Amino acid sequence: MRRRIALVSIAAFSLGMLTACAVPSSLKLNPSETTVEYRFRDSSVPPKYHRSYTIKASDKEASITVDSYGDVLRQETAAMPAETWTDVMDLARSLPERTKDVPAPKPGCAGGTASKIVVREGEQERYSQRVEDCGGGPVTPLTDTAAPLEALFDMKDLLKTGA
Repeated sequence: MRRRIALVSIAAFSLGMLTACAVPSSLKLNPSETTVEYRFRDSSVPPKYHRSYTIKASDKEASITVDSYGDVLRQETAAMPAETWTDVMDLARSLPERTKDVPAPKPGCAGGTASKIVVREGEQERYSQRVEDCGGGPVTPLTDTAAPLEALFDMKDLLKTGA
């Protein structure tokens, strides 16, 4: 009897460990209560060339703010097409799985770019990931999620520099 209890206990513990180590599940999000914020921080270059931006999006609209070291250069707002929001929601839901192998930023990454994405449902932060790119970092899951939002704006015009 003790042996059977021990075996059941070990099996239950093992199953729990396997579940805990499993691939992250997708986010369950309510599209009408969800917001997605994507932030791109440009590399360290002179202010006239530096362009960072933040896109904030909901099921109704998306806004973009372009800055150079905190000085706001441009702001725009666009209506959110239903199809675009559906695409963004699908990408946001899969972020935990798509970013599971993204390593933590390494010390000494000076001058590179960075991307950050935050998914909120109401006031609750449901997901957040920041990626440093010092010459080939794994930013694809974040930039793929931001791409449909960027497509709402004329990014070339918004990010043009004083060159």
